[in-house]
Amino acid sequence: MPKRVDHQERRRAIAEALFRIAAAQGLQAVTLRAVAAEAGISMNLVQYYFPTKEEMLRFAWQRIVELTGEIAGERIGQAMKTGDERAIVRAYLTGVLPTDGRGRMLAAVQIAYFAVDVTRGGQAPDQEALLPHLVRALAGLLRRAQAKGAVPAHLDPGLEADTLATMSAGLLTGILVDAYTTEQATKIVDYRLDGLFTGGR
Repeated sequence: MPKRVDHQERRRAIAEALFRIAAAQGLQAVTLRAVAAEAGISMNLVQYYFPTKEEMLRFAWQRIVELTGEIAGERIGQAMKTGDERAIVRAYLTGVLPTDGRGRMLAAVQIAYFAVDVTRGGQAPDQEALLPHLVRALAGLLRRAQAKGAVPAHLDPGLEADTLATMSAGLLTGILVDAYTTEQATKIVDYRLDGLFTGGR
């Protein structure tokens, strides 16, 4: 009986090959031929799943979004069980920071996509943006914390969420260029949250 092919798993394996190339050389080095060579399969097989480079890049970005959510999701889920908004905000901010080699690779791929967006002048219309999701989640948590008196009422939760999300993105980049260790970045997050969650003072 012939072995049943898991087509979704094949697509993910091709995306993993793309990630390795993009993390090391940037998206400009990504071609159907290069990805086929990296994955150890024929170019015809890559084209069976992704007829064009653009389709392959779209799928790979969707996979990045999915993996990023999975990595941070467990930490966020544990924090949500506490009912403590500060702990949940901390989980959102630290959950995106790379803690191992794979995390660094995935973060580098995100940066590679962002570099293309900068040159293009914006994200592709069908490319799901990560930052707005983070900002909305943080703003909602800060509003809840304000209602409990844990965060000063005069602060603008939307602006504070933007500030926190931007800080987190900067720390992620800093880790990739070895300006910070993950531990140092986490201390910076804690320092910022200590100043924000003041119990209404």
